[in-house]
Amino acid sequence: MLPVERIIGEEGLEATERGARLAMRLPWYRSLPFSVVQVASVKLDGADIDLSDAVVEFDDQSFPLAEIGEQTNAFWFVRDSAFLVLPNVAVKADDSHEVSLVINISPPYIPGMTRVNPMTATLTVA
Repeated sequence: MLPVERIIGEEGLEATERGARLAMRLPWYRSLPFSVVQVASVKLDGADIDLSDAVVEFDDQSFPLAEIGEQTNAFWFVRDSAFLVLPNVAVKADDSHEVSLVINISPPYIPGMTRVNPMTATLTVA
């Protein structure tokens, strides 16, 4: 799998006090502002996850997923993972889950383009 096709980060899925934490990778060949990224969907074992309370963590910053379109000054660097915290999802360490993630990107220098990037992987919770 090419790096621009991998959207679930190597850090995988983690159980935290705040809920499940999923590593995400930017599916593009260069850094982009978060404002052009859309987390379209997340499924855990085939069930859709409600993203209304989800939070994005990146480089010591965090913001609600619902405000990702406003993050014009926060850039997602291609070599770094961002993390999606899912407060309403409880997972236990060492359990395995099938995780499906869809990230859409609309690079600002290619007007009208939206690239849809799906990925499904079986992850063991850290």
